[in-house]
Amino acid sequence: MILRNFELLFNDSNNFRGSVLHDEKLSRHTSMNVGGPASLFIEPADTESLVYAIKNCIQSKVEFFVLGGGSNVIFCDEGLDAVICTRKLNSIHSSPGGDKSIRTGAGASWAGVIQFCKSHNLGGFEPFTGLSGTVGGAIFMNASCFSLSTDSRLLNVTYLDTEDFKIKEYNKNPADWAYKVSPFNGVKKIILEAEFSVTEGFDKTLSDATIQSRREKGHFKAPSAGSVFKNDGDKIAGRLIDECGLKGKRVGGAQIAPWHANFIINPDGRATYKDVLALVELIKKEVYKKHGIQLKQEVLFIDKEFCAPYTEED
Repeated sequence: MILRNFELLFNDSNNFRGSVLHDEKLSRHTSMNVGGPASLFIEPADTESLVYAIKNCIQSKVEFFVLGGGSNVIFCDEGLDAVICTRKLNSIHSSPGGDKSIRTGAGASWAGVIQFCKSHNLGGFEPFTGLSGTVGGAIFMNASCFSLSTDSRLLNVTYLDTEDFKIKEYNKNPADWAYKVSPFNGVKKIILEAEFSVTEGFDKTLSDATIQSRREKGHFKAPSAGSVFKNDGDKIAGRLIDECGLKGKRVGGAQIAPWHANFIINPDGRATYKDVLALVELIKKEVYKKHGIQLKQEVLFIDKEFCAPYTEED
């Protein structure tokens, strides 16, 4: 009944533009193809509608998760009450002024960003060619690949502070960032837009080499959430897992990729949240037993408990 009353806030409001789907399978919205249904799958069409959706979720005490491209998340098999997807907030444009920069919505895909840079002859993001997911998700995780991290070119972020529901601006402070760590981890701040520096000239050779490298490493062979564990300096997670003889290991429908030990794949579409979680715990146990190293997860496992902090009273 609570969800039904909550839905009316969207159907009867002039403040929300977008769509609301019922019992939408979250497996359709993640690169791993895993996850149960969202009772309400909300896709705001603009920033104002996104803010409206988040504010009403919190005030109505409806547990929710803000989803970008779904490339680094595993949703629980039981599903969630509400998921708010940012993918329609996908604007990309050159910023005004003399400095070279681009401004993007949180839901802009990296494929879209690369295509924009290519068509406008702008460089700097070629190592992100072929990267799945959205700009907002990459900022949240400080995604890093081929020696480029998201914060390397970040200038500022526009975000919603869910403590007071005000839209605020964050100017990058290098001290806030580290390898796959950002100031948006574990806080009640929702990324809305971002500005990045770029250079003159798109390097097509580097872009092509990057996508070829991804193909050779098997990034596109089977549904996955990308790298499961973070590297730690010269301690390469995939190498540590491989040395435990775990390539190809299966739990239910989930499998450690035979070609890349730091990928867990869903080869035949049968993997569940519990399968992937069990395989992650097995990897942690075996790597610690052999190497004495505690691997740190990169992927997020999303269940109701993960979403619960948004409903807590202050």
